[in-house]
Amino acid sequence: MRHATCAGLALIISAGAVLADNRSRTQGFVLPDGTIEAVPNFSEDQLYWCGAYEAARLIASGTDRLYVIKGPGPSQSVPGREGVIFSLTPPPGAQQAQYTNSVEIIGNNLSVAQAGQTCNERNASG
Repeated sequence: MRHATCAGLALIISAGAVLADNRSRTQGFVLPDGTIEAVPNFSEDQLYWCGAYEAARLIASGTDRLYVIKGPGPSQSVPGREGVIFSLTPPPGAQQAQYTNSVEIIGNNLSVAQAGQTCNERNASG
């Protein structure tokens, strides 16, 4: 019975949204085309990166990079909310390091591990 429960839980996690812990206030979705959408409860760059991390950790390693390919706009996953789309491959014409975590800059990127740290920073601040 325990194995069936674990298998069922794994299926649910892989098929839907992955929720970050309560304090991060964000969701990450792996979209059918393999991109990732982050949908926070309110617009804050750290929350977008944290949501991207929550989904990316299921399909990527910590050294892979997350690239912003579409800035804040209507969510594909949660009607009525805003989301940001990330990819594990750089978009055409992606710029080099920006030294910012802005999700307004197409091509801006962090490693999956760096994006995970934004969850910790958010958690530490409240």
